[in-house]
Amino acid sequence: MHSYPFSLGASQRLNSLRVPAKVAMQVVTTLLVFSLFLFPNLASAASPHIYDVPQAGPPGSQTQTVGNGWDPNATLDIYFDSTNVGLVDTDNNGSFGMALKAPTIRQNGLTIQIPKDAVQGQHWITAVERITQLQAQVAFTVRVDWPQFHYGPDRTGFNPNETVLSPQTVGNLTKRWTYNFGGGCCTSSPTIAEGTIYISPIWSNLYAMDASTGALRWTAPASGPPYTGPSVVNGVVYAIGGDGYIEALDALTGVTLWSYFVDNTGYGEAPVVANGVVYVASSNNQGGNAIYALDAGSGKLVWKYPTGQNFFYTSLSLANGVVYDVDYSGNLYALDAGTGALLWDISNAGSDAAPVIANGVIYVGPGRSIYARKASTGEIIWQYTTGGYVFGSPAVANGVVYVTAFDGYIYALDAGTGALQWKFATGDQVLSSPAVANGVVYFGSEDNTVYALDAQTGALLWKYITGSPITSSPAVVNGMLYIGSWDGNLYAFGLPDQQMSDKFSPPERADPARLTPNWALQPNREVTPPLKK
Repeated sequence: MHSYPFSLGASQRLNSLRVPAKVAMQVVTTLLVFSLFLFPNLASAASPHIYDVPQAGPPGSQTQTVGNGWDPNATLDIYFDSTNVGLVDTDNNGSFGMALKAPTIRQNGLTIQIPKDAVQGQHWITAVERITQLQAQVAFTVRVDWPQFHYGPDRTGFNPNETVLSPQTVGNLTKRWTYNFGGGCCTSSPTIAEGTIYISPIWSNLYAMDASTGALRWTAPASGPPYTGPSVVNGVVYAIGGDGYIEALDALTGVTLWSYFVDNTGYGEAPVVANGVVYVASSNNQGGNAIYALDAGSGKLVWKYPTGQNFFYTSLSLANGVVYDVDYSGNLYALDAGTGALLWDISNAGSDAAPVIANGVIYVGPGRSIYARKASTGEIIWQYTTGGYVFGSPAVANGVVYVTAFDGYIYALDAGTGALQWKFATGDQVLSSPAVANGVVYFGSEDNTVYALDAQTGALLWKYITGSPITSSPAVVNGMLYIGSWDGNLYAFGLPDQQMSDKFSPPERADPARLTPNWALQPNREVTPPLKK
């Protein structure tokens, strides 16, 4: 009996290195196929295995499943939990999804669409041979990240994948844990990736904590006021502070991977990370201000756009290959993300908050107004005047723009026309950028309170009073709400455990013997010649 040279453990270790999904799939497939090539008798001797890449993702995402060690020319039913989602035939070597045809290896495994209503947590993918009942299982974790300030590069503040918190359940939120930073927290907004929450309190270190328990995982030195938050993409944390550098740190350990001097000594902005490039604006009050594009892997300069005396303290935004930012003088810039070439700029068009891009429209201040502008030209579509200065970035979800203002109100405006849908009064000024998830809008106020409102009607659904004003923007993922307060605490709210277990836990691990095939499914028939011995 031969031992099989590549195991699921190796696949998991490969994933832990934060290899991008496509690259990981190529490596896994290559190793598996060449194992069969070098050890041709293993296909029938080895136990059956299946592998999924990626091994985690949000509802509605996809994973690709391949397998080996099965009987030759066998038919397999593939299940996600207890649902039969596909049928495949193995080749003459007992494999599927890893057929070797010189000179290239083709990947033709089964692509599984994760259900949009799949609840967060561990699910199971199962393969069962129809005749012999040989079986194998692999875990898939349904998980949603909030990896950058205001959710993503376009800064919409909208999480479309939340399935737990809703207008029906949010009223039961309870405090799950807090982490005290000893004062000065938190203007910075939290980001969450792969079960870890990252935040950098003002004039403090960068912290990584378990998102479920608040247990500290690591800290890394930081300096300067990070008014927004770090960005976390592909296992790397990107953060900028007042020491003049942007740093890339390993998300698991906090070890610095590279740093680049952007002469930032004024304000901390949240970098944008997209397509292997990090974009950041420098603010130093000395005339050396610029927008930088750096290679996300190495930190090497891709391009730089200088703006002279016009410094930045808002975060950049990116959508459809264009970088947008607002300088302190109110100039709104649109730059080609690939080259840094100026596409257009408009004076007196900016605000103190990152512009938001949704459906080809930019939503941005200045002053006591919110403007909707064409993202392609900057041309005004509509304007709405609020009762106070707009300091936070708006959130855009399901055709509605949510704007917080210094007059103590949050406004809900029709995204197409700017018409007022509703407004809600808090007890004090509002600087927090709102967040929207599953029909609920969340934000903090200087009345020390974090609010949850019905996104359609503006009705109050839940609130919690902290010890100090709240200017941090909330993050809402995986049935949890995270927000910082000036009382020095980062707060994590969730539903009571019994409610989570009763309604929002994934199904138990499926027993392959009890799974029922869907006889109407047709297999993906692709049988290849046996490998030469």
